[in-house]
Amino acid sequence: MTRKFVVEVDTTADAAYISMSNEPVADTVQVTDEVLVDFDEFRIAVGIELLRIDAEIPFQKLIDDCHVHSDDVETLRKLRPSIGHHFRSSAEGTTLVGQGALTSA
Repeated sequence: MTRKFVVEVDTTADAAYISMSNEPVADTVQVTDEVLVDFDEFRIAVGIELLRIDAEIPFQKLIDDCHVHSDDVETLRKLRPSIGHHFRSSAEGTTLVGQGALTSA
């Protein structure tokens, strides 16, 4: 199964959201001080919010506690740490959206 992630970055807030699905959010769990995971009604992860662009994503915790598929975690590993570097070099105060750049096999 191939899934496309959408990354939205708010450079003013220094935050990012990685959408992993179009399903509506039913619950949100804070997994670290800087990382929140959104779940659908079936407790499938549908998005990850980074409260700081350069927040450390707790990959193993996503697998163990949030049941994020290992293929999706590998895709997220490719994203980090480049998300902060790439988007910080862009214009201040804008929301940037990258779609289809991250594909989970």
